[in-house]
Amino acid sequence: MSYRAGQTKPEKPVLPVEASGSAECVPGMDARQWREQWAGMVRTPEDMVSFVDAVGCCTAMELPGYPDFPNQYSVMGELDATTPHPWFWKDDLHIEKRLYYTRVFGGQPGFISYTLLPALMATNGAVADELLFNGALSPEAQQIYHAIEAQGPMPTKDLKRLLTPDAKRCANRMLIDLDRKLLITKTGITGRTRGTYSYIWDLVERWVPELLVAADRLGRKQAATMLREHLAAFGVPPDSKFYAKVLGWAP
Repeated sequence: MSYRAGQTKPEKPVLPVEASGSAECVPGMDARQWREQWAGMVRTPEDMVSFVDAVGCCTAMELPGYPDFPNQYSVMGELDATTPHPWFWKDDLHIEKRLYYTRVFGGQPGFISYTLLPALMATNGAVADELLFNGALSPEAQQIYHAIEAQGPMPTKDLKRLLTPDAKRCANRMLIDLDRKLLITKTGITGRTRGTYSYIWDLVERWVPELLVAADRLGRKQAATMLREHLAAFGVPPDSKFYAKVLGWAP
């Protein structure tokens, strides 16, 4: 791809997660820099990967109340006629394990780099057995989780056939909730047309087990510190209500 005159491609930052579990977050740029360097520059899936790797995470649209938080809409440029439609980037880049797509940001869709993902898993990921033991999953969510656990990966349509009427009526909402808890994730799609398109679901622990291991080694306390330091560069102070309101952290 081409860049504006005098502009070089932004460098990918280093956000290492050591095998020992120690971690350091080194923000690649701040709110002003990501807009200046990336506005209009994302034209291909490869550009999208580079952008998210540079900022660590982003939402699809501007996040209400947090205008400096990175978002895909603000960096999209004019697309080449041969470029796959951006609608499918959320599927293809996620399925190819180049970026992680989720609604962890207060229910808003967004992308997370694989370097930053263990930290989000450590702070936001849930353990199914603990939720079940504590009664923190509704009966409908339990049905969905157990069906995917037993028979996944499976398409949404097939999943709904296994549910009771009550669970089927709220299935879409429960799928989003389980996705936000990083318990399930899409691992494929059934087609690319209106009549064939749907997600194929599986457990996160089956799909990216190595990232859960990295999250466990990192630990929630260290991961929370890492994320607070990283997101401070994007207008989210360490004591911001963002962490409770958007990420759902306990006060």
